[in-house]
Amino acid sequence: MSKSAVGVCGRLVRCAVGGEGRWVAAAAQSPAAGGSLLPQVQVAPLLSHVHKTYSTVPQQKPDWNRAVSDAEKIVGYPTSYLTLRSLLSDEMSNIAIHMRKLVGSSHPLLKTAKRLIYNGRNNMQTRGLIVLLISKAAGHLNPEELEKDQPAGVSLGQRSLAEITEMIHTAHLIHKGVVNLSPTVFDGTTLQDMEFGNKIAILSGDYLLANACTGLAALRNTVVVELISTAISDFMEAEFIGIRDNQGNPIPDASITVLDWEEKNFLAAGSLMAKSCQATLVLAGHSDEMQQKGFEFGKEIALAWQAYSDLQPFTDLYRYPPGTAFDLTSAPVVLHLQRDLSLLSLITSAGDSLENCDFKKIHNVIMAGRGVQDAKDLCQSHAQAALDVLQDVFEPSDARTALENIINALRIY
Repeated sequence: MSKSAVGVCGRLVRCAVGGEGRWVAAAAQSPAAGGSLLPQVQVAPLLSHVHKTYSTVPQQKPDWNRAVSDAEKIVGYPTSYLTLRSLLSDEMSNIAIHMRKLVGSSHPLLKTAKRLIYNGRNNMQTRGLIVLLISKAAGHLNPEELEKDQPAGVSLGQRSLAEITEMIHTAHLIHKGVVNLSPTVFDGTTLQDMEFGNKIAILSGDYLLANACTGLAALRNTVVVELISTAISDFMEAEFIGIRDNQGNPIPDASITVLDWEEKNFLAAGSLMAKSCQATLVLAGHSDEMQQKGFEFGKEIALAWQAYSDLQPFTDLYRYPPGTAFDLTSAPVVLHLQRDLSLLSLITSAGDSLENCDFKKIHNVIMAGRGVQDAKDLCQSHAQAALDVLQDVFEPSDARTALENIINALRIY
C-alpha cells in the first residue's frame, strides 16, 4: 500500500469532514459509546437547510461528482461519514497499522483500500446515499419516530440501515481481495506477503460484517433482518456462477448471454441495493406494493450502475489504457460474444490464468464490434427503468430530483 493508504483513518476523517472540525468531534465519540458501531451520535445538520433552495428540475446529463455532492446536501451529511465511525474504532486502527507490512506488495487488498478513500467517479459510499434519498423521497408514515434534529423524512433507524448497507458492501469488496495461494505462482517472500494480506482481508471484512449484523439486530425488525441477510447470501451465491481461472476470475463460455450477466450482477450488486431500498420503506411503514417498487428501483439502478462500470475500460481510455485487465464477463464482452464467438478463442488461449491474456488485443476486437454500443443501450435501458419507477411512484421533491440526477449521470450515449 502507498503511504496515502497507510493513514487510512486520518485521511478518511479529512475526506469525510471536508475540513469541518465539528464532524471529527461527532465521529470521534463512536469508540467511547460503549464500543458500538452505530451510536446515536448527534450530527450537526450543517447542510440540512439546503433542500429549501434545491432545484427540482433534473439535470439531463449532470457530472457524477456534482450529482452526488448535491444529493449529500439533501440528506444532511457526506455519505463517506457512514463508514467513518467503524474506521475510527481501535480494531480498525490496529488493522491499518498492520497493513504497513503490505507496502510494496501487489495484494488486491491495497487496491480496495485505495478505492475506499478515493472520492471519485466510482465512489463506493453512494449506496447508502441512495437508501437515504429513497427514505426521504417516500416519506415516513410514523412521524413520531422522526427525531427533531434529523433532516425531515429520515429516521435514525433508516440512517442506521444506510450505514449497514455501506458496511456490508465494503466487507464484501474486502473479502473478494483474498488471493488463492500457490507456491508454484509466488516465490517465498511474495507468498508470505500474500498470506499476511489474506489474513488482514478476512479479519477486516469479518469485523465490518459482524458489526453490520449487530446494527441490523438493533433495528428490531425481523422483515428487515431477513431482507438484508438474504442479500448477504446472494453475494456468496454470485461467486459460484460460471467458470473461473485459478485465481477465481470469471471466464465466459460459448453459452453466456445477457440474461446470465443480469442474474450474476443482480446477486453480486443488485440484491443488496434492491433489498436495502425495500427495507427502508419497511421501516417507514409503507405498504407491500410500495416496498416492491422500492425493490424494483434498487435493482434497476444497481444494474445500470454495473453496466456503466463495465463500460469504463472502453469509454475512459485515459484511466484504462488498452492493455489494462478488465472483467471478461462484463457487459461489452458478453454482448460482443453474442454476435461474434471467435473472441472466445483469444480468451481460452490464456489457459488457467487470465494473467496470460492479451487484454489489448481483446480490447481492440471488442472496440471494433457492436459490444460497446449494445452495452450502452443496456445501461440506458436499466437507467430508464429506474427513472420510470421513480417518477411513477414518488411525488416530486428535492430528494427525487437528486436521485434523477444520479441516474442521468449514469447514462452513456
